[in-house]
Amino acid sequence: MLILSLPMRTPKLITKTTPLRTPAWSIAPGEVRACSYTQTDSFRASAYYDEFVRPQGWAGLVATGLARTPDSFALLALTRAPDAVWVEPAEWRLLETLAPHLQRAAAVHCLLARTRATANSLAAAAGFAVFVLTGNCRVLFANPKAEDLVRRQMGFRYEHGQLAAATPALTHRLHALARAGSWPGRATGDIGGTIELSRGENCPPLLAQVIPLAASRAAAVFDIDRPAAAVFVVDPAAGLGAQIERFAARFGLTIAETRVLAEIIGGNGLRAAATKLKITEATARSHANHILAKTGTTRQTALIRRFFEAALPGVAAGA
Repeated sequence: MLILSLPMRTPKLITKTTPLRTPAWSIAPGEVRACSYTQTDSFRASAYYDEFVRPQGWAGLVATGLARTPDSFALLALTRAPDAVWVEPAEWRLLETLAPHLQRAAAVHCLLARTRATANSLAAAAGFAVFVLTGNCRVLFANPKAEDLVRRQMGFRYEHGQLAAATPALTHRLHALARAGSWPGRATGDIGGTIELSRGENCPPLLAQVIPLAASRAAAVFDIDRPAAAVFVVDPAAGLGAQIERFAARFGLTIAETRVLAEIIGGNGLRAAATKLKITEATARSHANHILAKTGTTRQTALIRRFFEAALPGVAAGA
């Protein structure tokens, strides 16, 4: 017998005459059902029969449901040729015993696939180390850059499943920011903060930006059904040119405004930014006000949050 695995969404090549597309065949996960292919003229004229059933010589099948959503389903189908022995009672009972395990295996596969997709997307889109934390700082997700920081003990470590900083004082602040950001209904407004992480003498500190994630954003990006806090770790010495340019283009910032934005994201205040850019503090403040207006924010905390949120996958322009 052949094993046929159908995806969650049936390919366009499989037409409406396919018995596996009918509502009766969106069987429940873990359910086992038998089916004989119909031999009507309309079925024989279908692309599904011509390109799948007839070349294989299929006469019937036994299917086990793997997953089901309101508009799609997945199943594992054991197909039978006309001269093949049909499933005997003992084999049928065995398949019914295996069905729940197959369902769980499919669910685990989907979870792992989503995790890999999220990790790959963040690794490509964000350009930073990213942690996602619960309110008590338990780690829900860490991308490869974040895991590398922990391995090299660059400002962070894992402690009993929680993310901790190098000192008790920094750990306390990190936990306070994560707790504030992950409260239900609090993932909006002027919430979040910055932590400086020392990495030794003659090395500028890393900047950890803690921002809240609303439940809708956490679900869309990380498949988490509750609010969470995200930690973006920035190395000011490494530069954020590509991310800054993408953000500036999205919101129509001028060259001068983009330079001020880079200083703000790099952890510098307006006075330090003015000194570095060789402009007056009043000019720096004017550019900052224009940036806030164009990005729909009112404070630098909210601007920083919007910048890092824009690095998450699936965020629409101007969102």
